This record gives sequence, structure tokens and C-alpha cells, in this order.
Amino acid sequence: MKPGIRKILQSVLAILFVVMTIGSGYLFMAQADRLDRRLSAEEYRTPGQIARWHGSRPIREELDWMITKSKAAGDAEAERLYGVALKSFVDGKGFSFTTPPVSPFLIWCTLSTALAALVILILSRFVRHDALQTLLGIASGFMAWITVEHGLVMASRSLGIARRLEIINGTIAGVRGEFVLLEYSWVFLLLVLLYLLFQESVRCPLFLFLRRRFSLMRGPAAAGRIDNYAPRVAFFYASSIWTFYVILLLAFDESVFGIHSWFTYAFFAVCLVSAVYLLVRIVRLGSPGAVLRYAIGVTLVLWSVLEIFIKWRMVSGLWVNWGPPAILLFSVALFLSAFMIVRQIRKRSGA
Repeated sequence: MKPGIRKILQSVLAILFVVMTIGSGYLFMAQADRLDRRLSAEEYRTPGQIARWHGSRPIREELDWMITKSKAAGDAEAERLYGVALKSFVDGKGFSFTTPPVSPFLIWCTLSTALAALVILILSRFVRHDALQTLLGIASGFMAWITVEHGLVMASRSLGIARRLEIINGTIAGVRGEFVLLEYSWVFLLLVLLYLLFQESVRCPLFLFLRRRFSLMRGPAAAGRIDNYAPRVAFFYASSIWTFYVILLLAFDESVFGIHSWFTYAFFAVCLVSAVYLLVRIVRLGSPGAVLRYAIGVTLVLWSVLEIFIKWRMVSGLWVNWGPPAILLFSVALFLSAFMIVRQIRKRSGA
């Protein structure tokens, strides 16, 4: 195979792999929530905290939208419950609702993913090939981010924060409060990004460009061998997802910018231009490990474009339901990960 074609195929495979891991993350959270409700049915019969509404639109608009959605889905009981709540709200009586409880399953699931992230990083110490270290770093970062999301779910339920409404056990419950906490985590994210910007040992191309462009470097860029890429990749994977998550949440929040605001259009344009530039850059890389690490940034830029398309109702998300597309997505992710690991092991052993 010609070197140019090999580089293109290598880049495509790396991007597909990262795409599948992110899609699998959506699927993992959705299925963990369903499993939690099934295994914790007894706990869910007990109401959680009194909820406070923190949605991006007024609660009356949310109730109207949920009635329309329930009617379209043919769920007469949900339509009736939302209708009663809306009538009570319009009559000035208001209505109260609670968040789901924090179940033992959710706690153990959070602890398990945190432990998995730690164990993977420990195991990476015994791996020498940088591509395998990168794969382990992605796996650890994936588990670390799932831990963060589950932690925010527990926090939002304990604090009674609601961003969406949902029918649970025949009553209206406030859910998705974790996105409120995640959106307001921009203050912590800003601190982390400033640290990375001025920390000259960080070799991220974006920060290197900003340091050179604004004369923030006092000496040459950091160089030298990296013995273990896994911890760096794990942090990069999780923090990059965090960054794009926060930007998209701020962009889609009607009280901040809005789905059709200038900020969302500008971010969309930046992502498109960046995607073209990054795709040109990634096919020039030769090392499988470097390609895989670069694919994280490329994928998140492309994923942001997809998320904006979904909000503009140009496409629909296929990973949130346990149907054939989601099963295919998860299966392909596992296949690609196994294929890349075996390929690198064989290359390492000279087979």
C-alpha cells in the first residue's frame, strides 16, 4: 500500500475510533440510567428533593412542549399529567415536583468507573508502545468523564436542580440538572485553561500557537521523550470533552446566547474551518500514536458540528436509544478498539 493511502486510512480509522468512543459514552449514560431505574425501582418510589426549575426556557413553555411531545408519542397519561400541571400553573396555583433520588446503584456505578479509570492508568505503566499507551489513555479518560457526569447527576439530584421534566412512576420529576452544573462549571474550566496556556511543558498545538502568537513563551517549546502518554491523553480526552460540552451548553442556552444566536453561528463556522485544517494536518502524521492523539481534537470539532446540526433539527441523534443503530455504534467501537490494539501488538512483536 502506498504511504499516502496508508496515512489517510490510518487517520480515518483513528477518527472513527474516537467518534465511536464518544457515541458509546452517550449510549453508556442512557443505558446506565435505564438500568438504574429498573434495579432501583423501590428507591424511585420515594421522592427526592423538592426541585427548582433551571431550564433554558420558562417552565410554562416547557410544559407546553412536553404536552406536544407526549401527544406526538401517543402517551395519553403523560399528556394528562402535564396538562394538569399546566392548568395549575396558569391558574396561579403553581405546582411542585421533585428530583429522582440518588440510588445505591448510581453511587456504585460512579465509584466503579472512577476505579476503572485509575486501574487503566496504573496498567499503562507496563506498556511501552505509545499507540497502546494512547489507547489506554482514551479508555481511562472515557471512564473518568463518565465518573464526572455521574457525579454531577448525584449532585443535581441532591440539590434539587432540574433542567427538564419527565414522568417517573406516574409523577412529574425534574431531571437533567447535571447540565446546569456543567454549564456553570465554565469558571473552573477557565482556570484550568489559563493554567495550561501558561504552563510551558504543555505541548498542545493550540496552546503552542497561542503562546507564540501572543509572545507568552520565555524560551523554546518543551521537547524530549515522553515515557507514558496515557495520563496525558486521559486528561486531554476528558478535559477536551468538558471544554466543548461547556461551549455548546452556553451556546444553546437561550438565556445566554441561544441556538440561533450569532455566537452559535460563529462557533459553527470556526468548527468547520478548524475541521478542514485539522484533517489536512492529521493525514501528514506518520506515527499511529500521534494520529490517534490528534484524532481526539479532530473528532470533537466534527462532533460539535453534528451537535449544532441536531439542535437545528437537520439531523437526529441515533445513540440515545437502544436500537439497531446504537447497538451497531457500540459494537463498531469495541471492534475498532480491539483491532487497533491487536494491530499495534503485532507490529510491536514484529509478527
